[in-house]
Amino acid sequence: MKTRRSRARGSMMLELVIASGLSVIVIGLLVATELGALREYQRALARNAASRGAYNALREIRNAAQQAVQASVNGSGTQVSLLPPLRDANGAIRLPVQPDAANPITLTVDFGAGTLVLTAGGTSRVILTGVSSRTPQGAPYNPFTLTQYAPGVQALHVRLSVRRGSGNTASTAWFEETILLRNASSQ
Repeated sequence: MKTRRSRARGSMMLELVIASGLSVIVIGLLVATELGALREYQRALARNAASRGAYNALREIRNAAQQAVQASVNGSGTQVSLLPPLRDANGAIRLPVQPDAANPITLTVDFGAGTLVLTAGGTSRVILTGVSSRTPQGAPYNPFTLTQYAPGVQALHVRLSVRRGSGNTASTAWFEETILLRNASSQ
């Protein structure tokens, strides 16, 4: 009889070890799945933050550019200067329309710092962070180009590669917009 009891105890112990091992495997798989879902959630948050920041920056650029009388882009394509129309004391645009060279609006991309800076009225502020010097495919690009289609018909092309997050949760997004400069005059 003693041998039967020890065998029964041994088999119960073996069943317990097998059940515990299977439980550990199942819990490990659940944790790995949960960690993968958490990483994807962080990537989605980074994409959303990049999209929201770039959208707001492009909206500011578009508002300033559409009012500009003259625009110019530096040789490297990292800076654009916009000259708004000259205004009288009441804020009305003076006629004939002339550029206000004393109050330029400057947009500068600093790839080293990863920022897009807007300077207007002597005040500078960062309107976008995380600006990358390469497209999501890895090619270099110029953030600003100006195209003259005809006298008085110019378009400002804005391209921005924005990177948010770090490590394996990083997300790079590409934003591109063409803005017709409706008040532009030939320089």
